[in-house]
Amino acid sequence: MWLKTIFSFIVAHLFLFGTTSPKVSTIPVSTSSTPIVSAIATTSTKIATSTPLKTKIVAKIAVKPVSKTIETNQSTSTPNTYVEPTYDFELINTFARKAIVNILCTAKGGELSPISGTGIIINPNGLILTNAHIAEYFLLRDFRQKDFLECVIRTGSPAYPKYNAEIVYISPTWVEDNKSLLKEAVQKGTGENDFAFLRIVSAINGSDLPQTFSYIPMNVSEIINKNEPVLLASYAAGFLGGLSILQNLSIATAVTNVQDYFTFKQSTIDLLSVGGTIVSQKGSSGGAVVDSGATVIGMISTSSDGNTTSNRELNAITSAYINRSLQNELGMTLLEFENQDIAKFAKKFQEINVPNLTKLITDELSK
Repeated sequence: MWLKTIFSFIVAHLFLFGTTSPKVSTIPVSTSSTPIVSAIATTSTKIATSTPLKTKIVAKIAVKPVSKTIETNQSTSTPNTYVEPTYDFELINTFARKAIVNILCTAKGGELSPISGTGIIINPNGLILTNAHIAEYFLLRDFRQKDFLECVIRTGSPAYPKYNAEIVYISPTWVEDNKSLLKEAVQKGTGENDFAFLRIVSAINGSDLPQTFSYIPMNVSEIINKNEPVLLASYAAGFLGGLSILQNLSIATAVTNVQDYFTFKQSTIDLLSVGGTIVSQKGSSGGAVVDSGATVIGMISTSSDGNTTSNRELNAITSAYINRSLQNELGMTLLEFENQDIAKFAKKFQEINVPNLTKLITDELSK
């Protein structure tokens, strides 16, 4: 099966991606790899970041301002100048790498380009946080025929296929607003509602799953400081061709600082700007922004356009924003979402919501 996937990947294109908020009322609410690189980069025109697999890699591009900068005198922000003791980001880097996965999806035929993106294991049970523009591929598994599309979870450096996964939740708001995204030659987006959850369900080689997975916990604090040091981690693939992504894709990490933050609608911190680094490439969508406490404070979603990585502004939706969005869409916090019976929730979501969400996308693809 994996040989077929490799063949499909080589002959297919590589692609990367980058609101009314419908409630999901149908679901009851339950109560040696790439070295670390230090870089602080400049900003430029905004873009988004996942990678379809052809010599052409896709990323989500935001060509106009997507949000309003939060003033530093607002209660949700902290002083503009941030001074903190130096932390051992080499140790944090080692820790974070164990929880970063590559999500590789390939389709039969050439209608849909393969895609390579990143995910973050956020709890010991194998729950993966990633972007909706990556997870939407899981909705298309049987699009034209049974097993039309296959997605695998890869780990390590270079990435190697390790697990099978299923969709647990994807923001219905995002699907509704971006149902035609797969038809666009250049995918644009802001990062708003661009989140989803997957669950590791089996090992590709048939072995037993580990009792617990390495993971990075989420930090939903609303307090984020400008100039705060952070580690970025992803499977950046912007400089690789399709065959290299299959055989030689490694985790890329970089230490940088929070450059700025933005809000989508209110005075909350929803989007972080973390400058341009080696991670500012297609394929980084779904990557982690990790703070000095080794917790995830954001997930990479978009970047600006630029000729070099240092000229690109990388953007990440905050964990706090995802937490608030889950409360709006499901009526539960991120912690409540994680602590419920995830397998049971996933089954209900797949039975009740996935058919309608899939139809929204396939109707667009069939036009």
